Amino acid sequence: MDSTTTSSPSAPRARRTAASKPKPRVAPVLPDLSRSSRIVGVRPAYLALGSLTSVVRARRVLQEASWAPAVRDQGHVFSRGGVEVVLHDPTDKRYQQEALTAQGPDWHATFSAQTPDEVLACAAEALVEAAMVSEEGAPDRSDLDEALSCLSDAGWDAAVSLGRGITRVTSPDHLAEVLCPPDQQAWLVTVGMDGEGWEAELVGDCPEVLVESVISCLAAESPARRRSADLPNALHRYLEIGPDPYRSDAARQTSPAARAADPAALVVTPAQSATTATRRSR
Repeated sequence: MDSTTTSSPSAPRARRTAASKPKPRVAPVLPDLSRSSRIVGVRPAYLALGSLTSVVRARRVLQEASWAPAVRDQGHVFSRGGVEVVLHDPTDKRYQQEALTAQGPDWHATFSAQTPDEVLACAAEALVEAAMVSEEGAPDRSDLDEALSCLSDAGWDAAVSLGRGITRVTSPDHLAEVLCPPDQQAWLVTVGMDGEGWEAELVGDCPEVLVESVISCLAAESPARRRSADLPNALHRYLEIGPDPYRSDAARQTSPAARAADPAALVVTPAQSATTATRRSR
């Protein structure tokens, strides 16, 4: 047989093997969220919603007040002076509807998931004070009329339902409201729209200091501090987003973003900032 017209039987097999060899996979490049997301200040703070670590500040408040936690199925339980507080783990699917619950002898309070970190922390501080009132007979310094007055000063509109006498206080953007019956035995706070938002229910003879604290948080003018990637999409157009409120003016001026926006802006170094009286931290 002519060797020029006959090929080795192993050659085609070798070619098929080489052709069918899979190409090496290239792992997809995932976005670096730590770089694409920046810290911003958000107003109104009640629309910022809670972060993934929303109960951390409330837990710190209770621990600093020497409330010892007990871990149970529903979360971390703190109790003192007849007041029991439960901080629910946001990763536990059984309790994703609640962030903080509290109860006393004849009242209970529930704060839903997505309740802002600041509201939960203020509620924890109020509960610590309520326990002191119960344990030590400390004076109750709450003033509900003053708290409602703060809402009025912040532009909230109050109206009384005819017949039932229920007071309804609505925020200027109409995205938050507070409902209260004449006997003030129930307070319902509702915030948000399109599935993005939070609720708080204070039912029974709740400590006035707790009610005052929650209402005062709604009227707060200071911005909430959040990562831009965590801001709720449905509420984004209603938010006033500014720089990180914890950063000094000098730090903002020297940031790459500030220099890109205004190349002629003064770059303040630590040595200069020591002699520049107008550059101060907020």
